[in-house]
Amino acid sequence: MKQRTHLHYILLLLAIGCWGVSFVFTKALLAHLAPIVILFLRLLIATVLQALVCRLFFHQPLRKIPGKDWLYLLMLSLFEPFLYFIFETYSIQYSDPTVVSVIIATIPIFTVLLSYFYFKESLSWLNMAGVVISVAGIIVMLVPEFGDVSFRPLGIVLAFGAVGTAVGYSFFLKKISDRYNPIFIVTCQNTFGLLLILPVMLLLHGTRDLHQQFIQLADPDVLLYVLILAVFCSALAYTFYITALQRIGLGRANTFTNLIPVVTGLFAFFVLGEPFPPLKIIGAVMAVAGVWLVQTQFKKKI
Repeated sequence: MKQRTHLHYILLLLAIGCWGVSFVFTKALLAHLAPIVILFLRLLIATVLQALVCRLFFHQPLRKIPGKDWLYLLMLSLFEPFLYFIFETYSIQYSDPTVVSVIIATIPIFTVLLSYFYFKESLSWLNMAGVVISVAGIIVMLVPEFGDVSFRPLGIVLAFGAVGTAVGYSFFLKKISDRYNPIFIVTCQNTFGLLLILPVMLLLHGTRDLHQQFIQLADPDVLLYVLILAVFCSALAYTFYITALQRIGLGRANTFTNLIPVVTGLFAFFVLGEPFPPLKIIGAVMAVAGVWLVQTQFKKKI
């Protein structure tokens, strides 16, 4: 049993690793493609790939899925990937990514409260303290960059919109995550998300503009970054995350998202050569320690 639990934690860390490096690749792609085009290509490739996997390796009888579950899957897709990635990607355009990442780091606070008060998951006071410590670590890690930030209200509002949609996604995911294969759930959310994003992309960009952007895929680097986002960050990462959530619960699984800025910072340091000052190191340690507190089972519950 413990080995299976350890496997789920490994899958969760792999998902966080994929999401952590996705920021770097998305930032690089924004120099070539519009945000909505990046999202469309990412979901298109992920949907085709996972549909093939579903077809080849297992079959989910669609007629046996209750109408209520189809509604949950649709709402799940509306919140994430559709609304969440639109809010997050465009917030980076109007505000500094460091500020956005701090706001996004508040997601676990709301999801832990949701899992405790609504889904009745058992949590101790130290588990709750771990969430606060982890978020505080993210803030400390990003303090060195606050001096160069110019705040723009729209970017902040959009970032908090992403937080709200992530909590909504967690709510509907918890409703159905135990009843269906994670690959099927992710395939549905990417398919519905793709269908929702397509008309928005067509409204924002004309045919000629889209043609010019799609030509950018002839650049090997652009194509590689899109494939990485689609295969690893949209298809595999969400599958790993939902698989882990089924085992360890919503509150504990979601707190791992506090490690995403840590992964991004380390990736930027070792791969791109960006500085990693002492405050960032202290903040990273706090974030990891907070996640450990949330995962630890204590006798006294709230």
